[in-house]
Amino acid sequence: MSQNLDSLTDQIRDLAEGRQAPVSLAERALARVQSHAELNAFVAIDEEIVMTQAKAAQLRWQNGAPLSPIDGIPIAVKDNYLTRDYATTACSDAAPLEPAGVDATVVANLRAAGAVIFGKTNMHEWAYGATNTTSNVGVTKNPHNPAHITGGSSGGSGAAVAAGVVAAALGSDTGGSVRIPSAACGIYGFKPSYGRASRHGVLPLSWSLDAPGPMATELQDIVHLMPYFLGADPKDRSTAHAKPFGSLPDVGPLKLINLTGAGLERSAEVDGAVNAALRQSAAQVEQRTLQDIDRYFAAWEAILHCEASAYHQPLLQTRAEGFSPVTRAHLEAGTRLTGVELLTAQKLRGDLIRYLTTDLGDWDALVLPTLPVPAPAHGEDWQEFGNRRVTTQDSMTWFCWLGNLSGLPCVTLPIAKSSKGLPIGMMLMGRPGADEALLAAALRIDHTLKSKG
Repeated sequence: MSQNLDSLTDQIRDLAEGRQAPVSLAERALARVQSHAELNAFVAIDEEIVMTQAKAAQLRWQNGAPLSPIDGIPIAVKDNYLTRDYATTACSDAAPLEPAGVDATVVANLRAAGAVIFGKTNMHEWAYGATNTTSNVGVTKNPHNPAHITGGSSGGSGAAVAAGVVAAALGSDTGGSVRIPSAACGIYGFKPSYGRASRHGVLPLSWSLDAPGPMATELQDIVHLMPYFLGADPKDRSTAHAKPFGSLPDVGPLKLINLTGAGLERSAEVDGAVNAALRQSAAQVEQRTLQDIDRYFAAWEAILHCEASAYHQPLLQTRAEGFSPVTRAHLEAGTRLTGVELLTAQKLRGDLIRYLTTDLGDWDALVLPTLPVPAPAHGEDWQEFGNRRVTTQDSMTWFCWLGNLSGLPCVTLPIAKSSKGLPIGMMLMGRPGADEALLAAALRIDHTLKSKG
């Protein structure tokens, strides 16, 4: 892994002070794509497209008229976001979409700010998996140890940021697909509250669970990117009442609830790292259990499978051979769920939201490990932790799905390294719609941990 990772915040400062120029940032990023080619992080990248954007940004800076502080900074894009200058395939052979002059809303917002849209990143096919081992361009590899997975489904974005190719990248999150690879690759990842960030132009996995989110080298980078994610978009009705990103509130003494118990097991090494971080956090920490976890997990799965199968039904009928066997099996299984099962799952979603936001009382953030184990090795089908034996796929979503079913904002922070040198992440969940408050709390904790590290 590169030991010289410039953050987005570093690049903003360097551009403003004239120590860097957009062309040099783009050239360095292109060189790093080649030097880290073994990670298989990118699906598509075009040097001419990249340099054309960088040269235009450089001219704006030279004329004293940058579009924004991020004008000229390369940002990679997951291959399920529509981009006007690259095809969008979701790393599947089922239905590649050629460039049609259309950007996803988040991409359009970044482009309007002058960001250099820097290629498309590898992902788990159609975002329907959390390992990034199912892709029509092959697996991604973890920059910390290429023998290990990146996690998914935004694994290419995670690898690109962790390797220092780009300081930030776009991911999407249905059951942890921003947070999982961020934790596995040792970077920061943020899932906004459901309904605050536009999903327009992001190919869906499950439209009532999906959220677009940034992945970055530092937590402050995510703060810089939030104005381009949050706010009402007439092209996404779920954001009709969404507030634009506001200033971060002042943070007083923090109250954290550490969720544990049956169904939330984790390895001893991960548990030790999270408990150590909580002891150092200077926050009031209360430990609570979450009841009926298996029923809530089944509800998340039912909603995910039903919505994914509904979206893909036309392709299943006409292009089934374009899906990998494992993705096709998931989609076919979703068609066998009943309306009663889906409605029961929706009721359980409401029960979970009420429990987390009301029954648990007052709190500033809910805490869990992001993953129960460090990034597994390629070829490992099973993980064992806390007297559990679960598939590697299920281990990756073990905690993260809670944030999607409840719609809460979530952030993952890298807090430690395992005995094998692999990153360990800690997840914080905030109150619905209170993305700024969660980021403020996370910044306080992150600063405290770094000062004591």
